[in-house]
Amino acid sequence: MSEMSPPVLDLPAPRRHGVHLVALALVLVAVAALGSYVTQRQLDGALSAEGRGHLAHGRDVFALARQQTVEGMEAQCRLLVEDPRLKATLATEGIDRATIADMLGDLARLRSTGLLVVLSPEGRVLAEAGAAELDGLDLSVSSVFKSARTTAEPVGGSWVIGGKVIDLSIMAIRFDNAVVAYLVVGQTLDRTLLVEVANATGLAFALVVGADLTQVSDDRMKALASALPPAGVDERLFEVAGESFRAVFTDLEPIGQARPRLAVIQAVAVTPEAFAPLRWLLWLPSLLVLVAVVLTASRFTSRAS
Repeated sequence: MSEMSPPVLDLPAPRRHGVHLVALALVLVAVAALGSYVTQRQLDGALSAEGRGHLAHGRDVFALARQQTVEGMEAQCRLLVEDPRLKATLATEGIDRATIADMLGDLARLRSTGLLVVLSPEGRVLAEAGAAELDGLDLSVSSVFKSARTTAEPVGGSWVIGGKVIDLSIMAIRFDNAVVAYLVVGQTLDRTLLVEVANATGLAFALVVGADLTQVSDDRMKALASALPPAGVDERLFEVAGESFRAVFTDLEPIGQARPRLAVIQAVAVTPEAFAPLRWLLWLPSLLVLVAVVLTASRFTSRAS
């Protein structure tokens, strides 16, 4: 008795075509969905990259302007340490601090801006002009002073004292080849520089020292004080009168416990929420294909029955 072969399932032609069409349609849905997802991610990335590029440019412009200020102070430092009156005064044995302060005040009036400080060979403040908060301080442990002790050239750097960032140049004052003192030519990092760079870049700038917002280029940016991020967070969104802003933070100097930071701020003219209608349109091809699949499947089901 011959073996019986298993029955062959023979689908009706319309049903076979329907299965193939449904499979093809599902592939098209998957491709359309993937395309919509990739387009959406690229849109988000483009918005973010454009904003960060502008903010990075602002940070670089600020760093360049600050460096030019320090270089200018280095040139002034070279000139002032050779002033014969200053040298003669500091080389006089037993000279009192009041006399040094008077001489420094005369030089400061000629300079008309910033601050001047005379340090002892050991790094203690002997006299100051324009920086009363430095009077009597021992700055021997500062890295910029340690660097100045190893060279005859002016050394640029920064101090963070009393919640202020002071950019400076320091150079040894020598008399008969002996170091009699150190001269510091400095400039407090204040709103003036922030406003200049803001006008040049179209961005806003703020200075953060520790947990405090100390300077802003635009008074509206004081609202940032309530949105300052903790250590390790380098970006924050905040609002002023219903307008959104993005602030990106970068360390100015890895010095002291206060670690000053610069906030570069940009108005968020186009937010991701503004593209919400477009995001729905990106998914429209997938939805249309899905609708076509459902209608086609219904048609072949009705024909097969």
